[in-house]
Amino acid sequence: MKKEQIVSPRVEITEKIHEELLVSLGLERKLLQKELTLQETMSERVEVRKDLINCERKIKDLTEQLQKENDKSKGTKWKQQQQQP
Repeated sequence: MKKEQIVSPRVEITEKIHEELLVSLGLERKLLQKELTLQETMSERVEVRKDLINCERKIKDLTEQLQKENDKSKGTKWKQQQQQP
């Protein structure tokens, strides 16, 4: 009988530890899933930022090109006006 009394508390403690480990692993799984979702979101943001930087460069280049064309156009009109009188 003494063996059963000694084993019984050990089994109870082991079962309690097992349950706590299962709960802990469940929480870790949830945290890891949340972290994975966050990392995926951040990765998408990096791609969007890269695309945004490329778009801003293209806009800047096109704006500069348009400005140069306008400057040339103004210069040509100015020369034409000076030659008319």
